[in-house]
Amino acid sequence: MWLIDKIRSFNERRAQNRIKHCLKVVSNSKAIKEERMAAIGFFADMSDPSIAIPALLSRFEYSLEHGINDTREKELAMRGIVKYQPEEILPFLQAHLKQTTRIAWPMKVLFDVVHDEEKIVEVLLSLLNYSDISFDQAAVDKNYDILCYLADYKSDLITDKIKVFLNDVDERVRFACIEVILNQNLDDSIKEYLEPFLMDSSVENRRIRIAVIDLFISRGWKVSDIKKFESVTFDDNVFLTKKGKFEKRVPIS
Repeated sequence: MWLIDKIRSFNERRAQNRIKHCLKVVSNSKAIKEERMAAIGFFADMSDPSIAIPALLSRFEYSLEHGINDTREKELAMRGIVKYQPEEILPFLQAHLKQTTRIAWPMKVLFDVVHDEEKIVEVLLSLLNYSDISFDQAAVDKNYDILCYLADYKSDLITDKIKVFLNDVDERVRFACIEVILNQNLDDSIKEYLEPFLMDSSVENRRIRIAVIDLFISRGWKVSDIKKFESVTFDDNVFLTKKGKFEKRVPIS
């Protein structure tokens, strides 16, 4: 019995040492590619999701200069993750998505294992950072990317959760936010948040401005104070009536 316990303890230590070694290799972009591929395969073949999934997710944290090798390794890591049940994957995946700024491959995993759109929306909204992150470009880029993903979905949860980003200091984030909102089933309460875009005649704002004007026309919305628009110019075929509504008219030739 003593000898059996000794052997078992020895085997457990050896297994733990191998896990630690393979995790270091998987996480190391400078490791020998054959060794790294073998380490990824080790976790991909593992039956314990609590060890395998976090280890395989760590491979998504960097990209190799050699694109083919990079894709091959990430595809193997992804296959090793998605073989588990969604309920086994999601806790580790959401925790990883929350802390990382490299979300492209983890998002592929999410879309592969979750087919409920409301759940995907819920996850995406949970990943948005509402703090002042203007000093952290990677975090700003992450918010932008998440908003771009949200543009593909309609949900009653979205508008109220993201409207704060209409005032984001990053121009891309503002525009991404408004594109998401314009894709939703809107009620009239959002009008006040969109109206400032009508007053911005900059070239960069043109596409969003046209979309907002179209929305005001389709909803029959009036601007809150027509006097604020006295010095604002619009495209030749867009007019703001005395009643504060927008109209599009075909120019008379």
